[in-house]
Amino acid sequence: MLTNTKRCLWLGIIFCVFAILFVILYFFDVIKTLDLFLCVTYVTYFIGIALMYNGAYQRAKGYTKSTLANFIFGGIFMICAISMLIYGLVTGIIVLF
Repeated sequence: MLTNTKRCLWLGIIFCVFAILFVILYFFDVIKTLDLFLCVTYVTYFIGIALMYNGAYQRAKGYTKSTLANFIFGGIFMICAISMLIYGLVTGIIVLF
C-alpha cells in the first residue's frame, strides 16, 4: 500500500499531467467545444489541485515554507478557476447544455 507521501506525490503528478493534457487537447483542436477560456479554466483548476497535493507532500516531509507557498498558490489558482467558471457560466462563454 502506498504511504501518504507517495500518494500525494503521485496525485500531484497526475493532476499536472491532466493540465498538460488539456493544453495539448486545445492546441491540436481534438475537442471541438474546448475553447481557450474553458481550457484555461481547466488548466488553472488542475494546477491548483496539483499544488495542493504538492503542499501535502511537502508538509509530510517537514518543509514548512514550501508547504505554505504551495497551499497559498494552490488556493489562489483554485479561486481563480472557480471565479472563471462562474464568470463563464454567467456571461455564456461556457455553455453547459
